[in-house]
Amino acid sequence: MKRELRTFVDRAAVENAVAHAVVAEIRDAIAARGRADIVLTGGTVGIGTLGAISQLPEDSTVDWAKVRVWWGDERFVPAGHADRNDAQADTALLNSLPFDPTQVFRFPASDSGLTLVEARQSFDATLRAAFEGEPRFDVVLCGIGPDGHVASLFPGHDHGAGHLVIAVSDSPKPPAERLSLTFAALNAGRNVWIVCAGADKAEAVARVMRNDPPAVTPATALHGTESTIVWADAAAARHVSVA
Repeated sequence: MKRELRTFVDRAAVENAVAHAVVAEIRDAIAARGRADIVLTGGTVGIGTLGAISQLPEDSTVDWAKVRVWWGDERFVPAGHADRNDAQADTALLNSLPFDPTQVFRFPASDSGLTLVEARQSFDATLRAAFEGEPRFDVVLCGIGPDGHVASLFPGHDHGAGHLVIAVSDSPKPPAERLSLTFAALNAGRNVWIVCAGADKAEAVARVMRNDPPAVTPATALHGTESTIVWADAAAARHVSVA
């Protein structure tokens, strides 16, 4: 699947465009299959996109009872901690929607009574049980770091080949302990989208668009089965050559 770059004037425009696209894909998935599974991301643009969804008039037309929510990665800190992606998502969007807790699949927290390794095993089992086998997401949202990492899959680190979930104990970004979906899980998405903004992401976006090796720029390993799109503002896309 060819990777596409969509460029917008600023971060707000990126968030608004992605919000509309996510809601459209959710409605299409429900119409086609009776359910939608979406993978959320943290970060400024990821959380901003959720806030933008909350402002869309069409979000009220979505049957949220048929939507299941996942995350690409999570910091292994206590439940409700401000650093957790799910806590930020709750504030930005989820708390305002009629979700049953069973529809929201959170990575285990550090105060769950599980070790990091046990938490990985537990969530792997949860993921497989929910899909009765291998996962199949409708939309996967990922941010990208200036180093080209996505989720908690960093350059030069173990990316969990052969697994769906990986335990990260040595993240170069604090906190050191995290849980993350692997590329095997993320690339099970029909639509896999990187959302980003800002000049600090420009070099990483350029490396992705010229298809650098995943060992150097992990984001280049992302591929959706139907679409692979980088949604970026002008600052983040400034180093990409236009053919």
